[in-house]
Amino acid sequence: MTKGNETREVILKAALDFSSKLGLESLSIGELAKKVGMSKSGLFGHFNSKEKLQKMVLDYAAKNYTENVFLPAFKKERGIERILAIVESWHKWSGKNFTGGCPLVAAAFEYDDRPGPVRDHLQHHQGNMIKSFERSAQIAIDEGQFKKDLDCREFAYEFYSFMLGYHLFSRLLRDEKAKERHYQSVEKLIERSRA
Repeated sequence: MTKGNETREVILKAALDFSSKLGLESLSIGELAKKVGMSKSGLFGHFNSKEKLQKMVLDYAAKNYTENVFLPAFKKERGIERILAIVESWHKWSGKNFTGGCPLVAAAFEYDDRPGPVRDHLQHHQGNMIKSFERSAQIAIDEGQFKKDLDCREFAYEFYSFMLGYHLFSRLLRDEKAKERHYQSVEKLIERSRA
């Protein structure tokens, strides 16, 4: 990795943690420069605009999600075991690495009604994540673990809704049983989906 890439990695990591707590709109070149010990102009040189920085933070979050949630789960047995591993890996990743929880969920709440290029970029990444949940359900069907007529889109809808619910209950409402409820909800969804 070149020095420029290493610097960009440090900046994006700090920006991702910052935006998970305070939002992508709150990201400022000045605040971020202070956080990583750079000049404003030095940091600006890496991104050229706030919008480009926001998009790159989303790209970094999606890459981080893939590396820390999806790929470890992918090593598990195809089907139900892999679906459960996605939940487990997501809890470890979003809870351990970010001050404000899952940055992709935080951004979804922030940009749901804010049109523009950043929202479009986020929509692309969210769409890919949801498709991965649909594919996970289809694999469970192919493995004979889920009903053949299961609606994979509906499965993904419920599966992701539980993640969003967990985020709300654990972060905003500080419900100590949020994680337990999340696991129970996913297990019930799996039971309803079984062949």
